[in-house]
Amino acid sequence: MSAPTERLSHCTILLVDDEEANLDLLEALLGTAGYTHLVRTRDPREVLSLVEAHRPDLILLDLHMPHRHGFDVLADLRAVAAPGEYRPVLVLTADVTPETRDRALSLGARDFVIKPFDATEVLLRVENLLETRQLHVAERAARARAEEATRERERLLAVVAHDLRNPLAVVAMYAETLLRGGRVAGASEDAEWEQAALTTISANTGTMQRLVEDLLDASSMRGDGLRIHRVTRRVGDAFESARVMLAPLAEAAGVLLAFVGDEQAAEAVGTIDPERIAQLLSNLVGNAVKFTPSGGRVEVRFAVQGSVLHASVTDSGPGISATELPHLFTAFWTGEQKVGGGRNGHGAGLGLWIARGIAEAHGGELEAESRLGEGATFRFRIPLAHA
Repeated sequence: MSAPTERLSHCTILLVDDEEANLDLLEALLGTAGYTHLVRTRDPREVLSLVEAHRPDLILLDLHMPHRHGFDVLADLRAVAAPGEYRPVLVLTADVTPETRDRALSLGARDFVIKPFDATEVLLRVENLLETRQLHVAERAARARAEEATRERERLLAVVAHDLRNPLAVVAMYAETLLRGGRVAGASEDAEWEQAALTTISANTGTMQRLVEDLLDASSMRGDGLRIHRVTRRVGDAFESARVMLAPLAEAAGVLLAFVGDEQAAEAVGTIDPERIAQLLSNLVGNAVKFTPSGGRVEVRFAVQGSVLHASVTDSGPGISATELPHLFTAFWTGEQKVGGGRNGHGAGLGLWIARGIAEAHGGELEAESRLGEGATFRFRIPLAHA
């Protein structure tokens, strides 16, 4: 009998028999054949707890045992099995009556071997059941991935339908009015109204463009990975670009935005994607400004230690609950907490996920810490040398 494949040899097999000699025989047989994860018990009352602890891929079960009959164990296993789960049970027993065989199979046993058994037959049946188990696990995993992909497409469509609808309606309304040469009733001057209309159109198209870019980045991260174009640049350039871009956003929200970094950090040179670093900062600062009440403060700090950029974005907002912290960097997570200082809703739930993707694409990491009532701090570390 050939040894099992590498994939099968690491499967977990639970051996249940009240006779120590039988367990020794099975363990020696399977161990010699190459199976390395064997769990054994003489007490059938321990089966459910062992299944819970070890998640075996196959159970070898005797029937006639004290304390609990094998039929009862089969019934227990069937009662706790998850819907659609396939965890095969191979029954080994000296009872050769058709009634015993039929009842064992009706209670969920997948195969049946009569004692005294032939070693080659047992090994073949074990391998066949484990192969079937692995195929079932792989099929369920593939089905789960397909279902998740379907759900993700539906979420993307929902995001597009919901988040693009309002700005598109505003752009369409103002564009139609401008084409007709009209203006909003009550406006004092046509020129003033036209300027306001064009400003609104520009702001809404910017919102739509950012959403589309986020969705494209999300698609890239789910596919071949986020696009990173590394060039040699001063660290300070990326932070200055982000400051110039984000200052009007903070000013409009009534939030003080401060960038704090020493000259050494600003002059440090790294092999990075400066546009992506600016995008990372934009996502973090934009999120901080959105949830910081007017009159609050958002502070960006950065320093270089060795060849690693250390940066943080801290806000004086209401903070994040402990239940939401683990989900912050999950795609499409928009949070359950309603923050009083928040503006413009929760958005698509992609910004922080993409921010972490940018940090990780550079070989770095992004993490968050917060308590309710104490604001939030997002810290990221990015190596300046391309590994």
